[in-house]
Amino acid sequence: MISVLIPTKGRPHLLKEALASLGRQTFPWFEAVVVDDGEGEGAEATLALADPRFRALRNPGEGQVEARLAALAQARGEVVLFLDDDDFLLDPAYLYRVWRVLSREAALVYGEGVLLLGLEEVPFLPGEVGAWLLWDNRLLVSGTALPKKALLDLGGLDPDMGDYWDWDLWLRAYRAGLPFRYLKGRGIGVRVHGGNQSYGARRAERLFFLERLRAKHGLGPLTLKDHLTVALEGQGGPLDRSYTLPW
Repeated sequence: MISVLIPTKGRPHLLKEALASLGRQTFPWFEAVVVDDGEGEGAEATLALADPRFRALRNPGEGQVEARLAALAQARGEVVLFLDDDDFLLDPAYLYRVWRVLSREAALVYGEGVLLLGLEEVPFLPGEVGAWLLWDNRLLVSGTALPKKALLDLGGLDPDMGDYWDWDLWLRAYRAGLPFRYLKGRGIGVRVHGGNQSYGARRAERLFFLERLRAKHGLGPLTLKDHLTVALEGQGGPLDRSYTLPW
């Protein structure tokens, strides 16, 4: 079974869309563990769907990493898959494709997606993982999966990494020799908005955690980027300011 770990805070309407995308999956053996880090709207929205595959609980800690840790502690599946509450699975066979890989080997599975900017779409094509992971994080959190045992063997999630808990995990997996398996195609939809951009009000805080990540792993200088910057760089150019962000 695949346990989909979803932290949520204050946007139940988007969470419902994420859960609806799970309901459209052709792979039936999954559960969604939703951890509400806000006032409880997400938990209420989840329970209102009355789907036995969806479970909801309040965050016993504070923040997105603590919420993911709480979800991990409750996960019943052999595989865990991360999904942000404002993202969703576009490919109805995505969970099946993840399971097909991880039922055969222990690996870290990640996918391609599209960034959604209002009515515009930008392809997000990370490519095969290589040494670039030491200076660039091109992997989407949403849609990335690995065996629960492998995650725990790697030391779980590190709350001290803040916004970069994901890159920290990818680096630990890479250095431990865990294979990375790349799923091509329109797998994940990622909404681009002020809350998940690195050029917003939390820039200084994100820089702080980026430096903490760099120091932990002994990396060279790192540049603060967001999903849109990474996607456009992957198309062979710098950030194209002709893209109008919806805020």
